[in-house]
Amino acid sequence: MQSDFRWVLRDRTSGEHERVDRLLSALDIGSPDGFADFLSIHRICFAAMKADAPAEEGGFATLTEMIACIDSDLASLGIPCDAGSAVSVGPVHVLARDYVLEGSRLGSKVLRRRWEASEDPRVKAADAYFSITPVPGRWREVCAALSAVSPDGPEATRIAEDAGRLFALFHDVAKDWLSEKSGCREVSI
Repeated sequence: MQSDFRWVLRDRTSGEHERVDRLLSALDIGSPDGFADFLSIHRICFAAMKADAPAEEGGFATLTEMIACIDSDLASLGIPCDAGSAVSVGPVHVLARDYVLEGSRLGSKVLRRRWEASEDPRVKAADAYFSITPVPGRWREVCAALSAVSPDGPEATRIAEDAGRLFALFHDVAKDWLSEKSGCREVSI
């Protein structure tokens, strides 16, 4: 049995994480429509994560910056931010939020290459989100904090449940967004 909670958390949430990756990886972020969908989905989810987060907790400033950059890119693409799309995730453990948030920053490195390959000048001009510089050492800090958690304790249970809820948030928002856009009731991915 694994004794490092960081790896336990990764294993416990891998299914939810893969579902989100499948949905978001299907988007063509090299096209204006696909990139706008990607940004809009992330904006809704990041706003939900920020809404219930105390400003002094880790990740809050990163969420604020990411939302501002997404808004800038959507404006550059000529897409209005739909403030009415607010969803709620409720309070989550700071380590669950930081695990998902900082993990998304790592995933953005891979997606950035797909975005950079775009030949569409509108997509290239919307460069704020993929230009965010990660806070040096932040992922290592989150991993160290997770490794310090006892994998059998109640805190570990809460972190895993909350991280699962965050992955579910991204999946459900993406699924709903794409369903509405396609005019279908449900997207199966």
